Amino acid sequence: SALPKVNLESTTNVKATGVDLETYLSAGVDNDPATWQRVSIPLTAFQPFGSFSLSIFKDVNFSQKLADNVQHTMWIDNIRIIAKVAFVDSSAPQIPARVVTRSGDRSIVLHWNRNLQSNLSGFNIYRASSRSGPYAKVSTSLTVSPGFVDFDVTNDQARWYYVRSVTSQGESASSDTVAVSAKAFADDNEFLDYLEATAFDYFWYEANPLNGLIRDRSQAAAPSSVAAVGFGLTAYGIGVEREWITRAEAAHRTLTTLRTLWNLPQGTAVSDVTGYKGWYYHFLDMGTGFRTWDSELSSIDTGLLMAGVLYVREFFTGSDSVETTIRGLADSLFNRVDWNWMRNNQMSLTMGWFPTSGFINARWIGYNEAMVLNIIAIGATTNPVPPQVWNSWTSGYGWFFNNWLSNYFVAFAPLFGHQYSHCWVDFRNIADSYMRSKGIDYFENSRRATIAQRNYCMDNPGMFTGYSGNVWGLTACDGPPPNNYAARGTQFNDDGTIAPTAAGGSIPFAPEICIPTLRYMYNTYRTQLWTPYGFRDAFNLTKNWWGPDEIGIDEGPILLMAENYRTQSVWRTFMKSGIIQQGLQRAGFTFTTDVADAAILPGSIELAQNYPNPFNPSTTISYELPSQNLVLLKVFDLLGREVATLVHEMKAAGRHQVHFDAANLPSGTYFYRLQAADHVQTRHMVLVR
Repeated sequence: SALPKVNLESTTNVKATGVDLETYLSAGVDNDPATWQRVSIPLTAFQPFGSFSLSIFKDVNFSQKLADNVQHTMWIDNIRIIAKVAFVDSSAPQIPARVVTRSGDRSIVLHWNRNLQSNLSGFNIYRASSRSGPYAKVSTSLTVSPGFVDFDVTNDQARWYYVRSVTSQGESASSDTVAVSAKAFADDNEFLDYLEATAFDYFWYEANPLNGLIRDRSQAAAPSSVAAVGFGLTAYGIGVEREWITRAEAAHRTLTTLRTLWNLPQGTAVSDVTGYKGWYYHFLDMGTGFRTWDSELSSIDTGLLMAGVLYVREFFTGSDSVETTIRGLADSLFNRVDWNWMRNNQMSLTMGWFPTSGFINARWIGYNEAMVLNIIAIGATTNPVPPQVWNSWTSGYGWFFNNWLSNYFVAFAPLFGHQYSHCWVDFRNIADSYMRSKGIDYFENSRRATIAQRNYCMDNPGMFTGYSGNVWGLTACDGPPPNNYAARGTQFNDDGTIAPTAAGGSIPFAPEICIPTLRYMYNTYRTQLWTPYGFRDAFNLTKNWWGPDEIGIDEGPILLMAENYRTQSVWRTFMKSGIIQQGLQRAGFTFTTDVADAAILPGSIELAQNYPNPFNPSTTISYELPSQNLVLLKVFDLLGREVATLVHEMKAAGRHQVHFDAANLPSGTYFYRLQAADHVQTRHMVLVR
């Protein structure tokens, strides 16, 4: 029978989350009831205590894992709590459990359950061309993560594999043997199957199964990113629908995650807390769940986390105790967020807060990835922010004519700003007042941004190696020095670095260009770019640089948007939320009957925000005229001194843009002012050397 759960209780009568005993047995189950077995469990496994303190320890208790109405007896010889400095884990290496396979064109991926032994060194993978062997080690060095990709395969030829774990005590016995064949993709659907499955695997295998937290990136020492947790919670629903995991497995992992988020302490302390006022720190320790890297209390990352929380609230609709508890915890987590506090007495949300210095000065005003955050905050059932927050948000929009598209759209240089909110919110055929005035919706806006960026890369003004109609995609990603991790986009920090997630996250907007791009990258650069979790974060052909990691907020958009393109399942589930429907209504969204692809005549005089901004050394300023007018457009420094006259002439009705070159000006803030008829409008821009 299944072994019970073990739990710790403090002197304040607070219990940690129960831990499955069988998780820490070498074979995973108690196969020999006549033999004593030592079970070593790290204290960090017990949440919400994190770094466990003996000063509040009261008792150890056990509970039956499965309610089978049968009495069970477990014999215990002794229980010891040992200081880490004095403890040497000499337990036998655990046998890797539940090896699963993924197969693609000329590649095979293996995964197995995460090993939590403290003395784990890694894994060895063995392969044979027949079940009877002989088996040879195929990994040239120990594999650290619970996954492996094999490129030394031929399509339609079966290969047999088993895995062994390696600890300070040696190598384990072999896992179950699995057989699998690589296979050519018959069509785009088979490629997308492989793409989605490997992206899903990131969230399943890079999670701590004891608390549900998910790594920011695929480094062993990486912390958890709460945004990655939001994507991961959503990934579990896709995993159920695609039958990669069972509904019970998804529910168990989801419940573990929500309990961790709910039980971990919040407060104003700089350490040993997970958040404050319902908001969460950007990065959390994978073991304790506490704030790490001195990260900010992040409004956008909490927003992406809450998108995942709202998704599971709508996905797990069952009447059993597990799914009922999931919905209750989702409500509690969401309603605990003090949305108005993050406004800091203004009509927009700040980007975050530090316990040492207070609110971050930057605010969510202007188009980017925070649309979903604003919609959630406006639609909240407890402490919703005023609908006027949406007006503040759109007041920073810039409606630009794009030379590479020969059309207009609301600009944001890196593609992630056009994708993250769309992972959950179905913006097709709905529009707020701003988009209605432009004759398009946000889905069409993202489509235009995607096509424009591809056209820019095809034009390749930076003369970077490889840029083409099948090698494009600029967004936030790692890169070679000196830029390293940076937001990249059209005419913005472009250094030749391509991120596959840029095309992957835009699949629903422009499948006709995104899917061929991803297939080309796979076919051409497979051995350098493909991993057990699908595509690496980024690559740079000019510098022959290949990113070392996979990143959660890359894998999430690839998985969610590919699934939305194929089945719309994330959209359909998420849009059932009354909170989202209320947020959209309060923000002024209404259904549209058509989206105009061509530019429409402006309804009023409008001066747009320059793009890019900040800039160095040049930028573009756009403006709109509903009728012919004499236009005067000037630039001033902070002291009010005129530094340039950009336009002083009659201009026809329509949308116009002018190029401003500040090569001879010092860094700083400048103002540009538009005068037309009786209308005067001023905006500021920042020149950064």
